[in-house]
Amino acid sequence: MTAEDLMGLVGSLGRAAEVVEAIDDPERQRKRGWDLTGWRYELVPWGVRFSRRERHGGSEAETSVLAVMKPQGTARDQEVWVVLSGG
Repeated sequence: MTAEDLMGLVGSLGRAAEVVEAIDDPERQRKRGWDLTGWRYELVPWGVRFSRRERHGGSEAETSVLAVMKPQGTARDQEVWVVLSGG
């Protein structure tokens, strides 16, 4: 899955939690039709950071997708800000 695809997938904290669970469970990925190979996650205050290292030619770069809860609430399906870094 590309970083742009992942960004489109994590529009809420609930959806980001589903992606976290799928990273830890390849069977869940398969059932959803997601390929999260190489993606890892780190829980951060009010959200989650997804990252993946990629090789481009002779160099290596890290791509990150940060999904953080918007400040107006705490519901599981609360909307998030999604930011792409690197890549």
